[in-house]
Amino acid sequence: MKRWQFSLLLVVGLACFILSLVSIVFARQNQKLQVEVQAQQVTINRGAVSQQIGANLLREMGAAAQTDDKIKQLLKDHGYNISTNASAAPRPPP
Repeated sequence: MKRWQFSLLLVVGLACFILSLVSIVFARQNQKLQVEVQAQQVTINRGAVSQQIGANLLREMGAAAQTDDKIKQLLKDHGYNISTNASAAPRPPP
């Protein structure tokens, strides 16, 4: 093997080694980012569930306010108007 061939193969080998190291570093960074994104998605999902629970609770309180004046007053104190129609859900103020 001639000297220039050895040098060329050495450079190609070092380039492959460096690219492998870069690939490993990027893979680890990508994995960390994926963990962060999953944690954010869990937080978003919890917020969506909380919003559904809040809406259902408000709807049930509106239904109970039809017969209970204390609940009706509580909802009015916090800006929710209760209609006399039993099928209508209370709406938050704009």
